[in-house]
Amino acid sequence: MGHSIEYLVEGRKFGFDYQELKEKYMEFISMSDQDFLKNLVDAAHFASVICFIKNIPSYLCLSDTGVVHEIIHLMKENGTTTPLSEIRELFEQQLKLS
Repeated sequence: MGHSIEYLVEGRKFGFDYQELKEKYMEFISMSDQDFLKNLVDAAHFASVICFIKNIPSYLCLSDTGVVHEIIHLMKENGTTTPLSEIRELFEQQLKLS
């Protein structure tokens, strides 16, 4: 297990293990499209956490072309007009952990 990092939000303590997040990122990146689509809820949760940790501006995460917004569109019955390959590229680039 890696190093645990803690932070406060409105007086409540939260934490994460950076190494575990990096491993989860690599797991998502290496998934086939079919497996990625089966794990959209986890992908949306992961994207939200990473957007928060990296302090990515909300307009880059939540706007119509934002990574979190696009993943949620994939969960909807009508889907999205954005190709899955573009969403996966956005996921890979924006959520990358060094």
